[in-house]
Amino acid sequence: MRSHIIDDSSNRGVNMSNNVDYNGLMKHLDSLKPYALITTGRTGSDFLQSLLDSHTEVLTFNGIFFFHEFWQSSRCTNNNINLSDLLDQFCGCFIEKFKSKYDYKERKDCLGVDGNQSIDIDLIEFKKIVTLLLDGVELISKNFMLAIYGAYATCLKQDITKKKILLHHIHQPGRLPDYIKDFPNPKILCMTRDPRSNFVSGVENHRLYEKTRDTEAFLFGTIQRIIIDAYAADRFSDDVITLKIEDLGRRCILLSLCSWLGIKYENTMIESTWGGLLWRGDRVSRRQNLEKGFSEKMLDNKWNKKLSTKDKYIFNFIMNDRLLNYGYDCNKIYLHDYFIVFILLIFPLKLEMRYFSVEYMRNSHYRLIIQNIFSYARRVRFFYKVYFQKLFGFKFLRKLIVCDYK
Repeated sequence: MRSHIIDDSSNRGVNMSNNVDYNGLMKHLDSLKPYALITTGRTGSDFLQSLLDSHTEVLTFNGIFFFHEFWQSSRCTNNNINLSDLLDQFCGCFIEKFKSKYDYKERKDCLGVDGNQSIDIDLIEFKKIVTLLLDGVELISKNFMLAIYGAYATCLKQDITKKKILLHHIHQPGRLPDYIKDFPNPKILCMTRDPRSNFVSGVENHRLYEKTRDTEAFLFGTIQRIIIDAYAADRFSDDVITLKIEDLGRRCILLSLCSWLGIKYENTMIESTWGGLLWRGDRVSRRQNLEKGFSEKMLDNKWNKKLSTKDKYIFNFIMNDRLLNYGYDCNKIYLHDYFIVFILLIFPLKLEMRYFSVEYMRNSHYRLIIQNIFSYARRVRFFYKVYFQKLFGFKFLRKLIVCDYK
């Protein structure tokens, strides 16, 4: 097992000797090729990042990282920045990244083979390394972010001189502009999934995570995000590619991914880890206790039974070209389907019928009921928009990482 538990004692951890060329290390960090990882929701972006967690040539952080949101909202980033104060605030805001025992939601409080370990970064050492990396360097968002990444990897005893790429898990396409300002022309990797399975997983699992997401508005946002897919990133980069979570168990796909990333394949990519410690998914994942990497069981949410016949018929129609493009099972569309679907689009989907049930409305504030009705109207309108796009010739076509990708 690759164990990287960081001890808090001051006589262990990173070598802080004066012969380390931190200025040279910072220049190396600045030379890394930037990549951004995004998702359409419940498509395995965390899982993919965990497969790259221990890769010697990939510089990354601990999960989803909304760095620029922190930088823009921090009071410490005003004029005359005090680096010490900024680091204190940063470590406080992202304490679960350094002390994963606090990351209950992502189940990083029980890492390791026996599920009794967690990442424990020495914050004193971390802040020292960031300070040394930034010595004589302009304190701007890009440099601070690079120093954060470099120091984090160093605390995990990774050799940052071997790193070739910077993989930033930004998660949401809407957050790309801030990243691109600091790291122009990044390559963007978008995780995707069978949209029917994605829809069921997105709605059901977020209901478990947070009751405030058990609304029609969230359901509409989920299906909208799924249908738009990687197109959401096209206006930010000319190099956007998609990767199916269902393919992550295939070695040839991982080899093609490495080719696209510009790194070598390593055997560590078959194990899911954070900080080098085995990870078995978040609290609602379906991976079994003995599984160290990809498992088809984690994708089995029985969407075929949870969606109604009408739902599956509608999804097969409005996303037929997408299903074909990504190689998912689907039925052929006939002329009569255009007429039938046009009528069916106005009726509720099975997973949204609860928002109009007597029990749900009885236990909801009238404002939420009104919001649900409004969001339902938006969902129907969006489906008709997709319908007419299809009617007038739009065809879903995305570049996908496949086994023979060159």
